[in-house]
Amino acid sequence: MKTTAPPSKGSRKQYSVIAFMALAVSPSAKADVTAFGQELSIPKNTASGTIVARHYITPSQVCGQSKCTVSSILAYPNGDGTDSGATIITTNVSGISTRLLINGIAYGSSYPRVAFTQPIELQLLGDGRENKGGSLAGIHSSPYYFELATAESIARFKIYLRGTITPIDGTCSVPNQTVKLPKTLLNRLERIGSTAGTQSFQMQINNCPKGYNRIGYTLDPVGGAIANSPGVLPLAGGSTASGIKIRVENAQGAPATMGTSITVDGYNKAAGGSFAIPMQASYIRTDTVAKPGTVNGAMTVFLDYR
Repeated sequence: MKTTAPPSKGSRKQYSVIAFMALAVSPSAKADVTAFGQELSIPKNTASGTIVARHYITPSQVCGQSKCTVSSILAYPNGDGTDSGATIITTNVSGISTRLLINGIAYGSSYPRVAFTQPIELQLLGDGRENKGGSLAGIHSSPYYFELATAESIARFKIYLRGTITPIDGTCSVPNQTVKLPKTLLNRLERIGSTAGTQSFQMQINNCPKGYNRIGYTLDPVGGAIANSPGVLPLAGGSTASGIKIRVENAQGAPATMGTSITVDGYNKAAGGSFAIPMQASYIRTDTVAKPGTVNGAMTVFLDYR
């Protein structure tokens, strides 16, 4: 005896049983993301453009896969119902704006058709107005700030901002610092990846006031990150060597993490204080052909607060 199965959605054919049907299934909708949490303590008077907090969103959160392709972005200033093409939009708190970066590029409302495998970065920035504090929650009935559509998922992905901003008088300071590596011989750097001339140093973060929930620092190589070379700084002005660069490392000798906020261990909301972060730097050979000379590099330290 034969029976007929009902046609699948969108199908024009019928199949007699016994049959096994394979359907192409889109990834299930991912849960929308709420960024920054419940309580954020941020400097009261923050210079325009200063990044005060960062939140990262993985491709898996956005589209359920390790690689997503964003076809459209809608950005809503103040979490309101009217979108904007501006790459920096205001939040519902005076003095605090936000921006969304994909592969390091900021986007407002647009149709970028951009693929990414690294986390999206969401930033809170000072915008030059006095930080008066308050709730980040938008003013629209459904108060999300960004909405993304991807080629990999039928569901649109929404990003909400939540939390109460508390203004704090004062910030930490990071003094400028010069680290001198000892002279070394080129033959100690015999192959690509070899290191020599290690010099320990401490990165100082001073006079942090009380009241912040978290303080973080981000290391940024001057001249930009070098692909597949973790912790390595581009050659800076005054360098006469070639094929040799400087690698910044943690106290255990592992390459320093660049471009990601790292929590300042030991900071206490009730006490504040100053902190010394142990690090080290070494020469590293980066090319098959190398020439001796002077090797200079530099990095910038950015602080963020919550």
